[in-house]
Amino acid sequence: MYESYFGLTGAPFLLNPDPSFYFDSRGHSSALSYLKFGLYQAEGFIVVTGDIGAGKTTLVRTLLSDIDNDKVVAAQLVSTQLEAGDLLRSTITAFGIPPKGQTKAELIATLEAYLTLLATQNKRAVLIVDEAQNLSRDAIEELRMLSNFQFGNQALLQSFLIGQPELRDMLLSRSLEQLRQRVIASYHLGPMDREETRRYIEHRLKKVGWNDHPHFDDDAFDEIYQWTSGIPRRINLLCNRLLLATYLIEGHNVTSADVARIAMEIRAEIGEPTLTRVANHDLSPATEAVPQPQRPLVMPTLTDSVEAPLDMPRFSNALLQPATVRGPRTHAFLMVAGSRTGCIRAAALQKAFAARTDLPALKLLTINAPGRFELHGDWSEHMGLREPDFSLQVPSASPVGQMADGLRQLDHLLHEYNPAAVIVQGGDDAALVASLAAHRQGVPIIHLEAGLRSFDRSRPQEINAMMCDHMADLLLTSEWVAHDNLTREGISADRVQFAGNLIMDTIRSMLPQASPPKYTLRQFNQSPDLLKGKQGYGLVHLHDSGMGADIQTLTELTTILKSISRDLPLVWVANEPTRRLIEQHQLLAGVDGSQLGLLPVVPYYKMIGLIGTAACVLTDSSTVQEETTILGVPCLTLHNYTERRITVEQGTNIAVGCNSSLIHRAVAEILRGGGKKGRLPKFWDGLTANRTAEHLAAWWKQRAPRKDLSALN
Repeated sequence: MYESYFGLTGAPFLLNPDPSFYFDSRGHSSALSYLKFGLYQAEGFIVVTGDIGAGKTTLVRTLLSDIDNDKVVAAQLVSTQLEAGDLLRSTITAFGIPPKGQTKAELIATLEAYLTLLATQNKRAVLIVDEAQNLSRDAIEELRMLSNFQFGNQALLQSFLIGQPELRDMLLSRSLEQLRQRVIASYHLGPMDREETRRYIEHRLKKVGWNDHPHFDDDAFDEIYQWTSGIPRRINLLCNRLLLATYLIEGHNVTSADVARIAMEIRAEIGEPTLTRVANHDLSPATEAVPQPQRPLVMPTLTDSVEAPLDMPRFSNALLQPATVRGPRTHAFLMVAGSRTGCIRAAALQKAFAARTDLPALKLLTINAPGRFELHGDWSEHMGLREPDFSLQVPSASPVGQMADGLRQLDHLLHEYNPAAVIVQGGDDAALVASLAAHRQGVPIIHLEAGLRSFDRSRPQEINAMMCDHMADLLLTSEWVAHDNLTREGISADRVQFAGNLIMDTIRSMLPQASPPKYTLRQFNQSPDLLKGKQGYGLVHLHDSGMGADIQTLTELTTILKSISRDLPLVWVANEPTRRLIEQHQLLAGVDGSQLGLLPVVPYYKMIGLIGTAACVLTDSSTVQEETTILGVPCLTLHNYTERRITVEQGTNIAVGCNSSLIHRAVAEILRGGGKKGRLPKFWDGLTANRTAEHLAAWWKQRAPRKDLSALN
C-alpha cells in the first residue's frame, strides 16, 4: 500500500521468513556458522534455540537456500505436536518417501532403505525439526534412535533441532542424556543490540530501494530498540505499521514520538497493558510471566504472545563514566569479596591465575561489616587463600548507610590503585558497590555468577545482580539458564561466556581436608548423640541477612525445627546475629542437646564435613544449595524461590518455603527413601577456574594495551 509512495520496490517488513532479507547480525552469523559446521561434521545433532521472533526460521531457510542439493538432501518438520510414531511417519513424508506398510518396523525399514540409497549416491540426509520444543520426550528419543542408522562408518541421518528456550531445558533432563551426548554443537540466538537493530532496519529498507524516504530520526531508531528489545519479528511488526501510519498522513519523517504512539496502539490491539512510559527510557524488554510482589510501573514492549513486562533497571556503558581521564592503570585485576562465598571462589581463581603467565596479577579486596562474615586464618589457610591485599571495614549502620560508606572507601581506593579491571561476584551489596564505583571511574567490570535470577524483585540481591550484569563488560555464567535470563534482559551475547561453578573447584581441592563432624561437635562441646541417630542428622544453615535476621520468621522456623529434631537430630550452624536472637528470645528453651545442637560459623573444611555427611540440609542460602548438589546431599530450601534453579532442575534441591507441612513431608520422604537424587550440571566439574582464566586471558588480550601484554612475557 505504501510502497509506491516511498518509492520502494516491495514491502520491507513482512512477517513471513524470507532468506532474501537475511541480516547477518553477530548472533545470526554465529548461529549460521554452527549450522554449517554441523553440515560439515555430517553426524549427530545441532541445537539452535531462541525466543519467539528471534529469526530462527529465517536462519534455517537461509541455510537451506545455500546448501548443495547434489550432495545434501534436506527435509524439514514444522508441525511438531507429534508422538514417536507420528514423528516417524512425518519424517518419511518430509523426505518424500512412498510409505511401505504401517507398522513401526515397516516404517523404519522404509526410511533406512531410503537413507542407505542416498549414501550409495554419495548424498547425505539432513532432518531439520523446527519448533522442536513441542516434541514429546518419546519423539525426541525416537530421533536419537534414527541417528543410529549407519552405512559403513557413515551416519545416514543428521538432525537439526530448532526451538524456543524450553528445548534446552528438555535436553538437560536425565532421561535424554544419551541424546545430549550426541549434540556436537549448541547455540542460543539472542536479540540484537541497539546498533544492530538500526542496521537491521536500514538493511531491510535498502533491500527494497529505500533512499532515506521516509527519513528515520536517530532517536526513532533508539525508540524502536527500546520497544522491541532487538527481536526481529517485533521490529518488523512495528516498522511495518510505522511506514503505513506515515503514508496515511502523507508524512516524510519518522520520529521517536511516532514510534511510541504506534507501539502503544499495537499493544492495545493485541491486549497488552498500555502503561505510561517511564521518563528515562532505560527500562528493559518483556519476559515470561512470573508472579512478582509489589511490581513498579514499567515500560511496555511489543510481544508476539501474552507476556508480562520485565521491570528491571537497564544500564548502558555510557552511564556513570568518569569526568576526567587519569594516568596509566595498575597492572592487576582486583577481585572483590564481601562474603564467605566470595572468598571460596577467590581461592579457586587465585590458583588458576598463579599458573598462568598471560594474565595480570590477581589482587583480593575483602569488604567487612559488623556481624557479617570476616576472613580469618582458619579459613584462608585450609582453602589456600592468600592474605587479602586490601581490606575495607564499613561501620555498623543500616544497609544503605553501609553501602554509602563502602562506596566512598572504594571510590578512594580505585582512584589511588586504578586496577586494570574489577571482578565482582553474584548480587551481594559488595558486588553492587564495587560495580558502581568502578563504572563511575571507567574501570572495566567482570561479573562472576552473572545472570542468576530468583524472579522475586523484593529481594535486594535480585536488583543488585541485575544492575551488576548491566554494568559489566564481561559476564561469566555458571549455568545455561543464566544465558536465557541475560538474553531476555537485552544483554548482548558477545559479552557473556559460560564458565561453570567455581565453588566446585574449591570443594574438590578441600575434600581430603574435610573434618569429620564428631571433631567439630567436640570442639564446641555439643553432644555426640547428635550423630548417633539411625537416620543420621540434618544440618541447618541460614544466610546472615536472610531468615535468620527476622525474629518473627526465625520463631516460626524454630518451632518447625524443634518438631523435626524429634525424628532427625539437627546441627544448626548459625551466625552471630542469629545466635543472639535465639538466645535473647530463648527460642531453643527446653530442647534436648541430643536432638538439636547450635554451632557458630565454622571454617570451610569443617562446614564441608558437616554438609557432606548429613542426611539432608535445610537452608535459605543459595551457596549451600550449590554445595549440597555438588556433594549429593538432599537440600530443602526454606524459600519458595531460588536463583539457583539448576539445583532444583538437576540437583538435589527442593524448594519447600517455610511451610510446616511441606517441610515435614519432605523430611519424612528423606528418612523413608533417602531423598532426592540429583546430578552435577554441566561445567560443575572442578575445572571452572581454568576456564574462567582462559576467558579472562582472551578478554584481556583484546583490551589490554600492547605495552601491558609485553610486560607479561
